[in-house]
Amino acid sequence: MINKLITTMLGFTGKRYSTGYRIFSMIPGSIVFLVISPFVFFFFPARFLAGLLPLACSRTVEEVVMVIAGGLALLLMHWSLIVLWVDGRGTPAPIAPTANLVTTGPYRLLRNPVELGTDLYFLVLGTWFDSLLTGMFCLLFGMGLGLGYIKMIEEKELVLRFGAPYERYKKKTPLIIPWLV
Repeated sequence: MINKLITTMLGFTGKRYSTGYRIFSMIPGSIVFLVISPFVFFFFPARFLAGLLPLACSRTVEEVVMVIAGGLALLLMHWSLIVLWVDGRGTPAPIAPTANLVTTGPYRLLRNPVELGTDLYFLVLGTWFDSLLTGMFCLLFGMGLGLGYIKMIEEKELVLRFGAPYERYKKKTPLIIPWLV
């Protein structure tokens, strides 16, 4: 099943996509990954688990964490999107993938800045709607799901698309945390 998904994804490569198509291609993923999945898959289970633990901090601390994490999330997601759009001539959406291997911008520092930005966004959502502990569980759930997808599907597809250059990039650039190779 995973191989069939990778084969399907490869069918979208090697094509030039119009600006309109690239914009349209990001709408479903944005709705699923930034609106639906955080609440369905992360927030409610995270809130339940956080309720089992007697840990709390002041709302001021939570607000500081939200501002810092939110700022980093916006920076990473927008910077990554711009670099994918300009240097890669594509998007993060599998139905309008980049034509080129992108190793510039935030991709110099880590292979998956969109994933890190999204996970920080989940931290902010969970904290905003409940507590820092809920936000941390949301971050962990999002990271677990995202890294599972990256390892099981995305990296295999990138090796098939870009070959040895991607393998070299993968060896020298950390997956998600900039200082951990």
